[in-house]
Amino acid sequence: MTILITGSTGLLGQALSRRFAQFGDVVGLSRHAPASAAGRHVICDLTDARRTAQVIQTVRPEVLVHTQAQSDVDRCELEPEEARAQNVETTAHVVEALRTSACWLVYVSTDYVFDGRKGAPYDEQDAPHPISVYGRTKLEAEYRVLGYPRGLIVRPSTLFGPGRMNFCDRVAQAALAGITVEAFEDQATSPSFTEDVAETMHDLIVALAKGRPLTSRIYHVANTGGCTRLAFARRVVELLGCSPRCVRPVRMAALKLPARRPTSSILTTVALPPLIGRNLRSWEDALRGYLRQRYPVQGHMAESMR
Repeated sequence: MTILITGSTGLLGQALSRRFAQFGDVVGLSRHAPASAAGRHVICDLTDARRTAQVIQTVRPEVLVHTQAQSDVDRCELEPEEARAQNVETTAHVVEALRTSACWLVYVSTDYVFDGRKGAPYDEQDAPHPISVYGRTKLEAEYRVLGYPRGLIVRPSTLFGPGRMNFCDRVAQAALAGITVEAFEDQATSPSFTEDVAETMHDLIVALAKGRPLTSRIYHVANTGGCTRLAFARRVVELLGCSPRCVRPVRMAALKLPARRPTSSILTTVALPPLIGRNLRSWEDALRGYLRQRYPVQGHMAESMR
């Protein structure tokens, strides 16, 4: 099976490339040449419809996982036309290039398609209502994918893992250096380990390959549970054995950021377990495993990792 992964140099794209390499012929795609790449790789600007079609026709994937996006929420707010080009138009070009094929398209969306006002975790049946340019462009891209008969949506939440800097690593590295970091006390998400998300998406694609009936066309893929950014940062610091004073609470409004964020976009995974036979582990178990692997631990730090 040939699997084409757009955005293969991104945080999730790297995890997907590693995982799917055990399953089939993986071809990575990105806008710029990677520092290193395992397997085949092509450079393509997906805003170029002709080049996008050319690459897809050449690779002839059986599964295309579309992760490439402009995910800087504030930049999207400041540059809405560019956000639409990167998030909506690229997706439209991919869909059009696949129109006459039998390829499965798996689109990686976001929890930011929700406004955060539900007061409980969001499942796949909840109606989206984005409150930022980023969320709106990702939702519009979802609609484009759902217009393709073999298109599926995967929504992860706040990602952490190896390969690129992320909130978890910023907190960890600051704490280990004795530097204070700020974390939102009024925003809750479902922290999601990229390796777990990649493994689950792998299982989803295996289910597709085996012809299992779909339980949905939208799947929430996030580690179980949720917490505020502040609670997550404090847990990182605690597991590393660092001083809790390294984390300072802050409210979103205090930073006057360009884009609004949902106050609670915790996800619950309802549609996926019946298809793949399991749920994801808790975010705390995933975090503990990642920190143990990513950062050297000694003495009392090792004790907190158990």
